[in-house]
Amino acid sequence: MDYTKKIFWGDNSRLSDFHKSKFEEFMSKGQEHFEQSCRDEDGRLQHIVSAEHFDLSFLKTIRDTANSARRISKIEPNYLKGLLRHVSILNYFQQPSTRTFLSFSRAQSKLGIQREEVRDISTSSSEKGESDLDALRTQSSFYEGMTIRHKADYFSHFAVWSMLNSQRPLHIFNAGSGVKEHPTQAILDHYTKEESLGSLEGITVAYYGDCKRGRTVHSGSRLLALHKDITIMYVAPERLQIDAETEQYLERRRVKVIKKTDGIGETHKIADVNYVTRLQDEYGSGKEKYPANFIFTEKHLDSMPDHAILMHPMPKREEIEPQMDYIDNPKIMWWRQQRNGMWTRLATIAYVYGVDEEIRNKYQSIETKMKKIIKSSK
Repeated sequence: MDYTKKIFWGDNSRLSDFHKSKFEEFMSKGQEHFEQSCRDEDGRLQHIVSAEHFDLSFLKTIRDTANSARRISKIEPNYLKGLLRHVSILNYFQQPSTRTFLSFSRAQSKLGIQREEVRDISTSSSEKGESDLDALRTQSSFYEGMTIRHKADYFSHFAVWSMLNSQRPLHIFNAGSGVKEHPTQAILDHYTKEESLGSLEGITVAYYGDCKRGRTVHSGSRLLALHKDITIMYVAPERLQIDAETEQYLERRRVKVIKKTDGIGETHKIADVNYVTRLQDEYGSGKEKYPANFIFTEKHLDSMPDHAILMHPMPKREEIEPQMDYIDNPKIMWWRQQRNGMWTRLATIAYVYGVDEEIRNKYQSIETKMKKIIKSSK
């Protein structure tokens, strides 16, 4: 496996080969060693880079923190802004992004974090031949955290490794790496499913579209594997079917995997969650046409079970009928997903910087006061 692909190591082959070998040595130690590198001595995550590092306890902490922060923001918004005024974060996006970038930026703002951005690499020192390794170590001199979106599958692993070799390490948040991972999208999707359905034990989830290159599908599937009696249906043409690595991961965890390649058919009628994705053709040879028999229609929506939900990580294109944007139906979740993304990312940042418990305690204090006021007014 090539862990170094799409990472810029510099123009000098002798120097780049040396640094590559160091990173490959680190990666050869395996997933368990890498996860330990992302945790502190107490086992608390210091970097948010892979959905495989999450457990149900962590997801509950994020959910409770997000819910507490949402409620506090309506009562004492300035409280949240005072929590992390001393922290600065660089949003380092080498791939185009709207939702993820803005939701991270807004979440940081709500916590009082100082934030800056790099979104146009043509204005950076990479144009002068600066390696990604030197760029990250330079940026660690200025900030306490970095949110990264990159075209390389293992760039966040690379970033964690580079911080281990830095005298001033910072926290890494993976905002999407190649076709492999999108852990904070997985968190917000898991939160949305739980808030909508309650328990996720025993549910059936159908992923439609580009299951092969969809990093939201890969990360989301791994979180579903934390629950019991899960069935995941991958509804996609053969060329876009789920990758072998993810399928094997799920099978080891006793998730029932069903692959359907001939169109939507009756899938939507049995799924508790219908999750539609666009074609990730930025990883192909050009613009691709979405297969017509996989397009989700209003008729599909109408025949979904009453409790079921329809999700999309956005941006959406031709894979969902346009009239769906003009339907007021509580099953449609993609706009709620956007809002949930900001709050779950706020909660995740709060967790990494150790103020999540303070947020939850603050809300409990507010709730206790409100109960006393209501009781005394009766």
